[in-house]
Order: sequence, then C-alpha cells, then structure tokens
Amino acid sequence: MKTKQNNADIEEKKQEEKQEKEQKVLNTLGVAVDTGLMIENARVRLQVRQSHLKLQKRKDPVADKLLKAVGGLEEDIDKIVADLLNEHPAYPWFSQIKGVGKENIGKVIGLIDIEKADTISSLWKFAGYAVDPDGHAPRRVKGKKLEYNARLRTMCWRMASSLLRAKGSYYKYYLSQKKLLEIRKKNEGFSIVPASKLPRKKIAKRGSDGAVQVKDKREESKNVISEGHIHNMALRKMIKLFLSHLWLVWREEAGLPLTKPYAIDKMKHNSFIPPYEMVDKKAKTKAKATKVKGTKASK
Repeated sequence: MKTKQNNADIEEKKQEEKQEKEQKVLNTLGVAVDTGLMIENARVRLQVRQSHLKLQKRKDPVADKLLKAVGGLEEDIDKIVADLLNEHPAYPWFSQIKGVGKENIGKVIGLIDIEKADTISSLWKFAGYAVDPDGHAPRRVKGKKLEYNARLRTMCWRMASSLLRAKGSYYKYYLSQKKLLEIRKKNEGFSIVPASKLPRKKIAKRGSDGAVQVKDKREESKNVISEGHIHNMALRKMIKLFLSHLWLVWREEAGLPLTKPYAIDKMKHNSFIPPYEMVDKKAKTKAKATKVKGTKASK
C-alpha cells in the first residue's frame, strides 16, 4: 500500500515538474515571438524606405547597416523560437502537418494563452474567427476597441496560406468546404463570378477639398457572390478546424480540462474530425491520439 502511494507521489511530482517546464517554455516563447514580430516590422519599414530611396536614385548607408543588423537579429530570434517549439506540448502533433513551418506556427502559438482560452469558441473569438449573431466575421469599427487580437488573426491567415501551398490534409479539407459552399450558394440562387465580373456600382465620396468624387466600384449584389468570397469563407473554415485541433492537443498535453467542439456538444453534429486524422507525415517524437470524452471521429 505504501509503495503504491510512493509511486503516485513520484508520478504527481513528475507531472508538476513537466507542467512547470512547459510553462517556462511558453512564457519564453511568447516573449521571443513578440520581440520577433517587432523586429520584423522594423525590417519591413526599412525595406520600404530603401525601395523609395532607390526610386529617387538616392542611398542611405546608415539604413543599409540597420537593415543588415535587423535581418541578422531576426534570424537569431527565429532560431530561438524554433528551439522552443521543440519543447511545446503540441509539437508531436503540429510537426506532422504539411505547411506548418516553425516560423508560422511559432507566431500563432506565441500569441495564445491556452489557459485563458478555456473553450474552442473562446480561442476562435480571440483569434478573430468567431462570427456575430448574424453570421458575419468581426470587422474594425472606427472608435470601437477590437474584440480580437489583430496580430494573431493575421498570423493565422499567413499560416493558412502556407497550409494551402503544402497541399496536405488541411488543403484537402479546404477544397471540400469550398465545394460545399459553392453548391450551397448555387442552391440559394447565387451566381459565383470572378471579381472582375462583379456588377459595377457608382460610389459618391467627398474628398478633403470638399469636392464630391464619383467612382465606379465592383461590388457583390443580392444574388451575386465573388469567387474570392467563397475562397475566404472556405479558408476561414480551415483555419477554425486547425485552431480547434491545436486547442484540443495543447490542452490535453498540458493537463487542462477539455470540452467538445460547440457543433458536436450543442448543435449535435456528428462530423468531428480528430486532430491526428489530419497529420501528413511521420512524427519526430512519439505522439498520442487526442481523446475527448463523448466525441467520435467521423468516418
């Protein structure tokens, strides 16, 4: 009896040490990613300045030196982030997915506090991928504070582009959702057209000098939707699936409570796709399948 208790105490201590180590990694990763993004912004501003100077046939030796220094620092930070990601709780999963490079995934994970995101829906909302009661994506409103992290939203979109280029499992999911959206919209009476074929609409806008300017602008009409709009809708669905998988794997490995995806739990959908069904390549370390009580993988 005493031996069993000792073994339980040892196991509990190991788990506490593991969680403490993971928390240190996550804290450091957040700082590294935040610093890296600031350096990236500085590098982009310097590059824009240099391109403007080049058009004017001018040079700025100081800016050249700064750009070189910033570029080197950015590379160093990327290496630090890559090393930290090897210790991340969800690494065994995301390292198996085509298109998930360490730079892109680092800039997503480093901006997320998985303890605060206690449901998948809360992570979607924080990342800017929730919808309002009318089913619309959140937008910037002048004078109103954003309800999501704009930087994380951009990093998710950037990573999604990489997932598409890699043509792995998430790309296949994107294609399936795009096809379903096209069918649904056509059944609703919509015509799906390239942006260049959208109806023209005259827009009147008053300039800074007070004069009214009338411009032609292509816009979607009541029964016309652009191919780009369908693409963006399917891409959002892919991003939301990826974020839900990241949430499930990360929370389980961190020993945090899990909940079923909202569509499964509340809306009684039966199309849950487990995270490890979406892996494309062999794990670099031993990985285990994520389990959520009461959910079943779709066949």
